[in-house]
Amino acid sequence: MHKENLPQKVDPFRFAENKFNLQGSLTLKDMHRLSASLSSDEGEADVSLAFGVDEQKIRFVRGQVKTCLVLQCQRCLELFNYEINNAFILGFVHSEEDIEALPESYDPVVVKDNEFFIADLIEEELLVSLPIVPMHPVKDCKVKLPFSGSTSITVEKENPFKVIESLRTKRGAK
Repeated sequence: MHKENLPQKVDPFRFAENKFNLQGSLTLKDMHRLSASLSSDEGEADVSLAFGVDEQKIRFVRGQVKTCLVLQCQRCLELFNYEINNAFILGFVHSEEDIEALPESYDPVVVKDNEFFIADLIEEELLVSLPIVPMHPVKDCKVKLPFSGSTSITVEKENPFKVIESLRTKRGAK
C-alpha cells in the first residue's frame, strides 16, 4: 500500500461539505512536542480522516491514528514499543461560544480563518495517548517489584476498636 503525505492544512468546513477522505502518514520527527517524550523519533503515524456533515448540520472529522512509539520504561530504564491505535471524532466550530452547541459525542475544535492543521491535530492525539509514567507491563519488565507475581502475603492488622468491644462485653457481663 502506497502511503501518501497528508496536506499540511485544509479548510475543514469545505472538506466536510464535500465529504473528503484523507489517508496518509506523518513522520514522528516532525512532531517536536511529541519527540521530546520519545526515546526515538524514527517512524511514522498512519492517519485516516473522513470529513462529513451530520443530521444536525455539524461539520466533523472522524479519524484514526496508528503508530508505534519507542518509550523508556521508568522502572528498568529499558526501551520498549508502545502501540497506539486511536479513533476520534471532532466537531468544527467557528468560536468558543459555539462549543456549547456541540453534542457530547464530539470533541470541539475551534477553527480560525478556515485553516485546520492536520499535523497539529495528530500530534495532540498522540500526546494525550502517552502514558503518564511509561512502563513495561510488569511481566515484561526486568525489575521485579516486591510482592509482585504469585506471592501473596496477608498482614493481619489489629482492630482499633477491639478495646471498645472488650469494654462492651465487660459491661454486659455485670
